[in-house]
Amino acid sequence: MAATKNSAFALPPGGTGDVTNRMRWKQTKGLPYVASAIVVGGQVLMVKEGGILTAYDAQSGDQIFQKRGVASGNYYASPVAAGGNIYFFTLADGVSTVLKAGAKSPEVVAQNPPLGERTSATPAIADNEIYVRTAGHLYAFANQ
Repeated sequence: MAATKNSAFALPPGGTGDVTNRMRWKQTKGLPYVASAIVVGGQVLMVKEGGILTAYDAQSGDQIFQKRGVASGNYYASPVAAGGNIYFFTLADGVSTVLKAGAKSPEVVAQNPPLGERTSATPAIADNEIYVRTAGHLYAFANQ
């Protein structure tokens, strides 16, 4: 483990054995500590501690943008996507930032007030509702 380096990479489907020579692309910058990346709108998007957003082209691996301060905070919950948007929830207090999916630079659709509790679980989306579990509550949000 001491010799490894964090990376995000793309592999073609199929194959067996050593796949290192089959990588389509590999990146080592802008990677989150805990939250998983999400692929949506032809982009691999990730949020790193401090709210650093990085987007790579899913096909080529080319960096589309890296921006600090759009979704300030630290993140354990992975981003989720629905309705053309991507949702991020901060670890400390559950502030949600909603971005337009597939944009060439971060476009904030909404930033909602804090839920007031630690939010480390990845939200779930079902039947046009987003479910968010905090340290002490389970919330369901939907359009009326």
